[in-house]
Amino acid sequence: EERASRALPGFGAAMAQGPLPPQLHAIPSISTPTSSWRRDASSGEVILTASALSSDAMMCLGYAVPGDGQEGVVEAAFRRCRYDATCADAVMRESLAGSCGTAVEEADRREELLAWWCRRCWEDRHTKEAAEAVKRQGDPLARAFTLASWCRFSTTARRTSHQASVVRGGNADLLGSWQQCRDARSRPADTAARTSAELRQALAEGDTGEAALVAEAVDACCAEVRCLTRVFQGAHQGLAPAAWQLVNHRFSPAKRAR
Repeated sequence: EERASRALPGFGAAMAQGPLPPQLHAIPSISTPTSSWRRDASSGEVILTASALSSDAMMCLGYAVPGDGQEGVVEAAFRRCRYDATCADAVMRESLAGSCGTAVEEADRREELLAWWCRRCWEDRHTKEAAEAVKRQGDPLARAFTLASWCRFSTTARRTSHQASVVRGGNADLLGSWQQCRDARSRPADTAARTSAELRQALAEGDTGEAALVAEAVDACCAEVRCLTRVFQGAHQGLAPAAWQLVNHRFSPAKRAR
């Protein structure tokens, strides 16, 4: 938290509202992104390369997942075409034939499918890198959060989970948590509504301690700040500080696997 407060102005005040989103832990604590460079052998010109920003961070932001119908079409196109864009486009057109009311609707839906096909191709080429990112996490929730960041498709999630679990095991548990994180991060309002109802019932029954209820809510929301903010509002606002503290503890760099 001290590192974050130095890197992000107003961090201390923001912590009163909610925790640092877990994905931001992947961004280096530097004031300005740095770049690598090399000198062209023939011209002597300096050539700059991409900024040194962790891929883990780039996989987390702007979270979305394909719909059930979209995922099926994209997987079929990928199995049939692999990285052949012309082939994939033909499969998309075939899948949409007769299902759209207008040409505009068909063009929009085809564009979405092709965008997800591009994402599927990217994930196929990065499963090893994704597995290494998952293995760096020491906390089970952070492992699932990271897997959901890298893998939006169930096929690549299974491959990555298997690679990440070769040494420590727990593949089935990781995949189950991946699905929970994927749902919570793509539909935070729906997850929050269910979690809030369960929290109200548990508090009314009085059989579970507040600390355990907070931990269950953090797991249910996969530490997704938008979800937790909805859960810990109104009557539950008093539990929010404990939730924010738990999120920051579980995603702390000190929890990374060594």
